[in-house]
Amino acid sequence: METASLPPELITLLSNNIISDAIIDHLPLPSRFALGRTSKAFKAIVADSPDTFRSLDLSRCRGTYTRYIGPVDSGGQIFRAERMDESLTEDDFYAGPLRGVLSILRRRKILPSVKTLILDQLASVTNDLLHEIVTSTEYNIRLLSIRKCPNINQYKLQQLLQYLCRPGRTENTPRLRGLYYFTDPLQIVTTKDASGVTAVDGAQLGALPTAKSGRTAGYYAPTGRLMNISQSDSTLWVQTISACRGIIWFDAVLCTHMHTEMDAVVGDHVKDQRPTMPTVATIALGPSGCEGCGRGPLDGPIWGRSSLDEFPLVWPPASSGNIVDATRPPTGPTKSQRLIVSCQWCIDNRHCDSCHRWWCPDCYNPRKGKALANAENPHIQATAANDGQSSSIKVHNGFCVEHCLIAEEMAGAGAGGMWG
Repeated sequence: METASLPPELITLLSNNIISDAIIDHLPLPSRFALGRTSKAFKAIVADSPDTFRSLDLSRCRGTYTRYIGPVDSGGQIFRAERMDESLTEDDFYAGPLRGVLSILRRRKILPSVKTLILDQLASVTNDLLHEIVTSTEYNIRLLSIRKCPNINQYKLQQLLQYLCRPGRTENTPRLRGLYYFTDPLQIVTTKDASGVTAVDGAQLGALPTAKSGRTAGYYAPTGRLMNISQSDSTLWVQTISACRGIIWFDAVLCTHMHTEMDAVVGDHVKDQRPTMPTVATIALGPSGCEGCGRGPLDGPIWGRSSLDEFPLVWPPASSGNIVDATRPPTGPTKSQRLIVSCQWCIDNRHCDSCHRWWCPDCYNPRKGKALANAENPHIQATAANDGQSSSIKVHNGFCVEHCLIAEEMAGAGAGGMWG
């Protein structure tokens, strides 16, 4: 009777560079150190390999968290005791925990190997520390994620980015190629890649239940609103993103292609307030295109055909630090490589907030269908939507008439609903 063969040992798996890369990137920093201390063999494979620390997620490292301090007491005694050094600036005070972790990496000569660094939601990320990370020769960060870090001043950040991309900058600078700042770290919509070593049983050993288990669909799915940004902030970011084009990529793009077709269909109520230049795209419409004809915006970017600087960064950041890998869409059919995004202004009254279907100007002009907008009977609206005419109303109160409006009205969620 034959005995079932034992599975390969972990040391054997980690000796394979492809499998090792798929496993190590999912391990927290303390676990990588612990694995390297297990034996000399593990130390040779893990601790002494530069690729072991090429991608670090310090947002899950407890040592980087700033301990909460309540309101300053009247005498200031508690605050002074916490600070210990009155010469510290506010930035130095908050950045202390993260600087401590980075100092450990520096002493162990790990810091130069780090190409991808995730610092999401850390209060210890400050503008002074960011300036050091992206300008100091001690760092070699290519992809940096600082989403929802509360102590970052966005205006100082914009100034820093424009300085990095200024004309006449030093050759081969900046080292930073991609910055994650706009999207929500809590919004996880993944698409699993069924190809490659990560699909093999056991290849995800140690993986955390996060978006790292697959490429995030994000911009390449009908996700809807990906971020909230005011018009004033958007205007300032347009200037920064434009100045960094082709030098530093972001997890956001400008609404350039949808903007070219906006004038003919923009609603009267926003016509006087619409931006004169493309603003930041905040809505992902998915690859399917217009609900009526299937086309996308004029000259919309398609992966493999359009310029790389037309594509946003995709989550999670590529551990290689390579900008091509960082912007590569999730694996899927050909049409999923088409990027269709818009700002709220350009898609006004042509997009369903529920199912995220949308219509191009050729298939639907909200201004022509305005006369039907006052119809109170949703069944009449649904009938009008099926007549094949671009003048018939297709979106009412933010919902598509054919698929979502009646359900929302009957549930009482829409304006004038049965239970509203």
